[in-house]
Amino acid sequence: MEKLKQWMDIAKNMHGGDFWNNIFDQEFAKQFMNEQQGKAGGESGRVEKPRTFPSIEILEGEKEVVVVIELPGVAKENMELGLNGNILTIKGKVNPLQPQLTITYSERFNGEFQRQVTLPDTVTPNQLSAKFWNGLLFVSYQRTIEKGETIPIE
Repeated sequence: MEKLKQWMDIAKNMHGGDFWNNIFDQEFAKQFMNEQQGKAGGESGRVEKPRTFPSIEILEGEKEVVVVIELPGVAKENMELGLNGNILTIKGKVNPLQPQLTITYSERFNGEFQRQVTLPDTVTPNQLSAKFWNGLLFVSYQRTIEKGETIPIE
C-alpha cells in the first residue's frame, strides 16, 4: 500500500495536481482506498462490497452526445443535476424501499450519492437536455461542429 501511495505522489508531481482527478473519479478512488484499508485492518462485522452508484454510460456521435445514468429506485425529486465546465454532476438520495424492515442482505444501493462525469465537450447548461424515464436519466446535447477557414499556402 505504501508503494502505491509513493507511485501516486510521483505521478501527481509529474503530471500536475489534477492528474488523478482526471484518471479516477473521486468516488472510485475513495472506495478503492477504503477497501484497501479494510483488508489491512481486518474489520469485523458486516462487510459490504464497495459500489459505484449510479452506473453511467456515455454515447458519442458526430452530432450528439448522450449520457445515460442508471437510477433505479430514485424519485426525480430526490436527484439534482449540475454542470461546471465540462464536468456533469449528479447527486441525490436513494431511500430504502421498506424502511421499517431490517436489511439482512443487499446488493442494492441505499443512501446519498454523488457522481461526476467528464463530458467530451465543454457545454453550457442551456445546451443540455435531461429526461428521466423508467429509472434512467438521459442527458444529451448537440455538438457544435466548428469548421475552420482554409488558409492558402503560398
